[in-house]
Amino acid sequence: MADYVPGLKDHSIRLNSPVSKEDFCFFCRVLYDRHLVTGVGGNLSIRVGEQIFITPSGYSLRDMVPDVVITMDKEGRVLEGGIPTKDVEVHLGILSKRPDVNVVCHVHGAFIIAATTLLDPGPDSLPPITPGFVYFVYPLALIPFMVPGSKELARATTEQFSESGCSALLLQNHGLVTVGENFQEALNIAEEIDEVARIYLLTDGRARIIKDKNVRDIKELKGSP
Repeated sequence: MADYVPGLKDHSIRLNSPVSKEDFCFFCRVLYDRHLVTGVGGNLSIRVGEQIFITPSGYSLRDMVPDVVITMDKEGRVLEGGIPTKDVEVHLGILSKRPDVNVVCHVHGAFIIAATTLLDPGPDSLPPITPGFVYFVYPLALIPFMVPGSKELARATTEQFSESGCSALLLQNHGLVTVGENFQEALNIAEEIDEVARIYLLTDGRARIIKDKNVRDIKELKGSP
């Protein structure tokens, strides 16, 4: 990876610049280093003009290099590279429905998955524990377990993200999908959810929650809390 990517600071100042395959590999490594993915789990896609960069099947995000990044068109045809992730239909479905979204990020963080095994599916899963979670995500939906790579999962996630305000979705026993205009936005949302999942588990689900009035006040804040 050192041959391909500069430091995080260099990337953080280029929010609106075109994303290269080197950038994409850097973003993959960030997800791995943040312990949001392990092994060959998780996948990432980025819309770049009329094309989409997406992670290949069977590759760890730890080991991504530009030569193995898949390039597709918006119809899902592979233009360059091998076999895309088995969750490719999730990525294509969301990107087709959300012109405001350029990044789809699917992570398998252990704390996130652990929390999903204890929660009931529905439109409001993790409680409002932190201001950041409330501001960016709350309420956060959780859908029942569906087999990875299945058409059922692709349909369910695409339907959820068809709502313009939806920025994240929990998948029971499977992880999390977040979206954003850029990678930093999708990562920030994933980290807010990971933090709340950790707190939820550390407190055995008994953490004091933010009151409804304060939830409304946080939602009305200008800029992040």
